[in-house]
Amino acid sequence: MRRKPRIITWFKVGLLLGLFGLAGALCTPYPERLYNRLFGPPKVKVVEREVIREVPAEAPPAQELPPITTPALGHTEPWRPEDNFTMPEIVLPPFPPPLPERVEAGLFTHLSEFFRRGTYQTHLQSMVNFKKGTTASQDRVRKSPFLLKLQMEVFLPHAANGKELLHANAKLPLVLRNYDQLMANAAVSPWFSALYTHKQNSLRYSAAKLQPFLDSHNYYDTDTVLELKAPNGDTKVLWLQADMDVVSDGSDGDRLAKMPERIINSDNFQPMTSYRWKKRTKFQNPVIPVLEAKITKLTKAKGDHAGEIASLRRMVSELKIYSYLISEYDPFIVLPGVFREGGHSPYRPSMGDYAAVVYGNRVFPAIVGDFGPKRKSGEASLRLAKALNPEASVYRRPVSSLGVSYIIFPGSREPETGPIDYPRLNARVRELLDSIGGLGEQAQFCEMPELLPIRTETPKTPQ
Repeated sequence: MRRKPRIITWFKVGLLLGLFGLAGALCTPYPERLYNRLFGPPKVKVVEREVIREVPAEAPPAQELPPITTPALGHTEPWRPEDNFTMPEIVLPPFPPPLPERVEAGLFTHLSEFFRRGTYQTHLQSMVNFKKGTTASQDRVRKSPFLLKLQMEVFLPHAANGKELLHANAKLPLVLRNYDQLMANAAVSPWFSALYTHKQNSLRYSAAKLQPFLDSHNYYDTDTVLELKAPNGDTKVLWLQADMDVVSDGSDGDRLAKMPERIINSDNFQPMTSYRWKKRTKFQNPVIPVLEAKITKLTKAKGDHAGEIASLRRMVSELKIYSYLISEYDPFIVLPGVFREGGHSPYRPSMGDYAAVVYGNRVFPAIVGDFGPKRKSGEASLRLAKALNPEASVYRRPVSSLGVSYIIFPGSREPETGPIDYPRLNARVRELLDSIGGLGEQAQFCEMPELLPIRTETPKTPQ
C-alpha cells in the first residue's frame, strides 16, 4: 500500500524556528554592532535648526539670534567610571561584628544601676526572648516591633501576730505584764492591709513609668498593725510594729527664739505639724523671716513662681496664728497618712493621743503629733529618736530593724490642744499602761522632762 507523504517534517520545523530566531535577533543591538564592525559607524548629517521668536506687531523688531547648531555625533566609546575616578577600597568588618567590651561612659546607664539608687536587696534578672518573624521590611512596620515586659516579683508580708512579734523584740513579754492575754484577742487592723495596698500601688506606678522603686527599707517598714483591748477594761490599743526614721518638722516662736540652722536647712523640713494650737505670746515664729526672704527672692526671680509664692504666703499667715511641736524638743510620733481613714473606727488615732514607744526593755512616753505619707510607717521626732539612740540625727535613723513598738491609745488626747504638759504626759502614759496590765519587772519607764518652757520675757519686736 502506498504511504502518504508527511506535511510537517522535522526539517520544516527547524527551518521555521530558525526564521523566528533571525527575526527576533533584528530587535537586538547585535545587528548594529555587526554592521559597525564590517563597514564602520554611519556618518551623521548635521542639521542646522533655526529658532524663530514670535514678536508682537506693536513691538520693534528684535535682533535676530544666531542659529543654534547641534554638534555632530561621531563614534564614541562607552563611558567607564574607572576612566574618571577610582573607588576606595572597601573593607568589610568581620561577620558577625564584635560586641563592645564595655559601654562608653555617659552614653548609657546599666539597668542594674537604675535599681540600685536608694534600694536595698533588690536583684535584677533580665531575659531577651526572640520569636520567629517575617521579613525585616514587614517586621519593622509592626505597631510594637519591640515589646518590653517588665515583671517584678515582690514578697507581700502578712501581719505578725503576738508570737511572731518576738522576732522583732523578744523582750516584749517581759515589758508588758499581760502581753500574752493582750495578744490572744488581738485582731489585725484593716490599716495594715490599706498601708501595704498603697505600697503596692507605688511599686506599680514606678514600674509603669520606669522610675526608681520604693526601696526595701521603706517597703518592709511595718511588721504589723493590731487592734487590742484590755482584758479587764475598756481601754483600746492600736499596736504598730515598725522601724524608726527621723523627722525634723515643727516650729514655735512662743518657746524658741531661733531655729537651729542644721534643722531649718535640712531636707524635707516643714515648719508645721498636724498637731497645733493657738499662739500664746506675741513672739514671732523664727521661720517667718526665712520664708519672707524666699518670697522676696522668688518675686525678683525670672519665670512663673506665682504658685510657690502663694503657698509660702499662706504658710506665713498660719505661722502668725498657730504654734506647733518642735522635733528637737518634743517627743512625738508620726503615723502613716492612711490612718486618717476609717473615721468611724474606735481604734482610729487622733492628733494629741498618748502613746508609749517600746524599744528593747525601755518604754518612752510620747504623743501622736503628725501624719506622714500614706505608704510610710515608723517615724518619730528627733527628741524621741535621740532617746532611743544618742547617735541619731536628722540624717541618721536610730533604729533600722522593726524592733520599735508604737502602743497608741485612741481617744486619750486632752480636751484642749497646747504645748505638751510633761508631768501630765509621763503620768498619763503610765496610767494608760496600767489599764492594760501594767509594765513588767524588767521594763524601764523613761520619763521625758521639759526642755523648752514658754518664753515669758517681753518680745523686742512684736508681730
